[in-house]
Amino acid sequence: MEVFHEINENKKLAIALGYFDGIHIGHKKIINQLVQQAKAKGIKSAIITFDKNPADYFNEEATPNIQTYKDRQIILSSLGVDFIYELDFEKYKDLTAHDYISNVLVKNFEPEIIIVGYNHSFGKNRGGSPALLKEFSSKYNYECIVVPEQKYQDKEEVSSTQIRKRIQYGHLNAVKALLGRYFSVRNSVIKGDKVARALGYPTANLVWPSSMAKLPYGVYFGYVQTGAKMHHALISWGTKPTLSNSKNEILEAHLYDFNENLYGKIIKVIFAKKLRDEENFGNIRVLATQLQKDYSAFEKWVKSSK
Repeated sequence: MEVFHEINENKKLAIALGYFDGIHIGHKKIINQLVQQAKAKGIKSAIITFDKNPADYFNEEATPNIQTYKDRQIILSSLGVDFIYELDFEKYKDLTAHDYISNVLVKNFEPEIIIVGYNHSFGKNRGGSPALLKEFSSKYNYECIVVPEQKYQDKEEVSSTQIRKRIQYGHLNAVKALLGRYFSVRNSVIKGDKVARALGYPTANLVWPSSMAKLPYGVYFGYVQTGAKMHHALISWGTKPTLSNSKNEILEAHLYDFNENLYGKIIKVIFAKKLRDEENFGNIRVLATQLQKDYSAFEKWVKSSK
């Protein structure tokens, strides 16, 4: 898959529109439809999206993302998309919906197919809708496909908003069901204070990306992906209150049966199950005792998950 940040000469495409934060199971229906339709017509598929969430231009607070931009690219590539256009929303935010269709989509991409979700909006003041795309399809000679709403457990709308709420409350099973995969965080490994190493549990330390939604502080079971390899991991996320009064957040992952140097490398930390909340144990001796209990529970989980 090729990633572009500017419009180029690629034309006669099947395109899908949306920000696709999280690429949840509803998004995947749109993308699978896109790839299938493109292959059936013998043309290339493309996602037309933005490098920042359009909602951030209209809301007072930034909307936390469900995944990094790199993970969005990786997932879209795995689903068979040929191109992704991550455009600068600033350049397009004042266009009317009609102008966006005619002067951006049609003029630059000459789409044979445009695919959107049932609630997609676009253009100034979000004036564009799937109905408008269908209305102009005959004029501009493209086919418009609207993918219907998808429900979770037959009652709840599958949406990025709902997933962010579930992440905030730590509902990992629901997050996994809505995403179709475990929730994860990707960043480069930094040097830590080495306290965990001194206690016998060396960790890879990461800063939680500031743009991403955050889980509640606590200890989790999960995995760490290093390159193409996957490792079981005991994960701690929070401010380490037993060791410091600082409010600095840190994500630590102890990789099972692993002793390689990861400093400076980009890894992905994957959350599968919460063990407990973060606690202040008062002193390092009590903390060490708790870590032994955590690790014992972790080993049992590793054996049960193999």
